Amino acid sequence: MPPIASDALVLRTYALGETSKVVVLLTRERGKARAVAKGARGRRSRYQSALEPLSEVRVGLHGRQGAELFRLGDCELIRSVHRAGRLGLDQSLALSYCAELLESFVQEGQAEDAVYRLGVAAVEAIERGQATDTVTRYLEAWLLKLGGVYPPLDRCASCERVLAAGPREYHEPSHGFVCTDCLPASGPLLSAAAVSFVVACFKQPPSEVESRPPRELEGFHSRLLRNHLERDLKSPRVMREVARQR
Repeated sequence: MPPIASDALVLRTYALGETSKVVVLLTRERGKARAVAKGARGRRSRYQSALEPLSEVRVGLHGRQGAELFRLGDCELIRSVHRAGRLGLDQSLALSYCAELLESFVQEGQAEDAVYRLGVAAVEAIERGQATDTVTRYLEAWLLKLGGVYPPLDRCASCERVLAAGPREYHEPSHGFVCTDCLPASGPLLSAAAVSFVVACFKQPPSEVESRPPRELEGFHSRLLRNHLERDLKSPRVMREVARQR
């Protein structure tokens, strides 16, 4: 028996030697884990589409507990939206971005079932045809919330009064939205539609969110992500470059 047997989401892979790969996994049992998949780059690889980004797999990881790098044994494919050419370019790019987001938030060796379920829900939503911008803004909002970063939408960050319905003004020094009595705020301003979208995200699975995210949410979330991670993510830049070329 392997020391770790777990359901997992594939986050990314990178080459190791001439025929192998290192696979970065989000496992149910121990959070982020890295494993060597021997022969994964060969023409007769037994892993095939099981190692595509955000494929859900059941894996056996061999090596001592606490190891930084395991050996990948069995890898049974549970779900892959990459099979049978079902994905378009937008969906493929969105999956890569979701995988990068998840990898940025999960810790090595720390089980985070809520994050795992969130990743599975994002994959299922894309598989069901949900709009990619809805899924990516949804995942951003929830990861920021679970990380204690997303500002509360209902109370002023300065005086803690209940905020009235409508748009929200963000104040960077307070790390949250402020009421009219605590203005001026440094910005940005989130429209009522943007606020409603985020509220819906926190109440429903991504496949059931009916509204589309206003464009201002992308910039706001990017700001929060950059401040929290202290770096920019790579996938959004690729997505913007592809969009400009169309």
